[in-house]
Amino acid sequence: MDSGFFVSGVAGDMTAKKLNTIAHNLANVNTTGYMLDRTAFSTMLANVEGAEKNSSKLPQAYMTMDHQYVNGDKGIIRQTGNDLDFALRGNGYFKVQTPDGETGYTRAGNFHLDGEGQLVTEGNLPVLDDSGSKITLGRGVISASEDGRLLVDNVEVSTLGMYKIKDLSLATKISGTILKTDNTNVAQAENDVTLHQGMLEGSNVNAVLMMVEMMQNTRSNQSMMKILEQYNQQEGQITQTVGRLPG
Repeated sequence: MDSGFFVSGVAGDMTAKKLNTIAHNLANVNTTGYMLDRTAFSTMLANVEGAEKNSSKLPQAYMTMDHQYVNGDKGIIRQTGNDLDFALRGNGYFKVQTPDGETGYTRAGNFHLDGEGQLVTEGNLPVLDDSGSKITLGRGVISASEDGRLLVDNVEVSTLGMYKIKDLSLATKISGTILKTDNTNVAQAENDVTLHQGMLEGSNVNAVLMMVEMMQNTRSNQSMMKILEQYNQQEGQITQTVGRLPG
């Protein structure tokens, strides 16, 4: 009975956490450069020690949430016409400076200039060049080449840092569109990564699929809650029966 409570409780908690992840993805379906969060599960074995001592006693297995990871599928690129909007085609990421002074990576290229003329993200994080320095642009007409060079009035002033993350499973999301990973997991982007001005990459969230997953997960969660309720009722009946004394 106790094991049934435990396994059902773990399953209910797992589906609840997955539901939160799905809801977060749906909330960002229109967020520029947002990358889908996914939940990984692993199988756990209980009572393994008891099974070793008694061959007739099988270990109990159940699923539990292992970790979350980022889905690297690319979103649809749309044209905006804004000179400070940039999109990357290929396995590339922009490099930014996080509030703690560390570096982060994003595919959200909806940039703007702050009061000092520095190129910053929508969340006001400094965008870094190919040497890791902040980018300052003067007044004038801003243009960009596919290899990342930034020009003001046709004069080159900087180069956007474009990087690739070798193993996306080792990266963690520190905010909506900003990823963080070890420096050893990052390298300069390959030649097939190109910069496109006046364009933005949308979220890679498929709203229809997310709604289907939400309904399936909700039904699973409801089933687990019903099982827990049944165990609770059975335990109450057992307690009442055992507690009776013959009259």
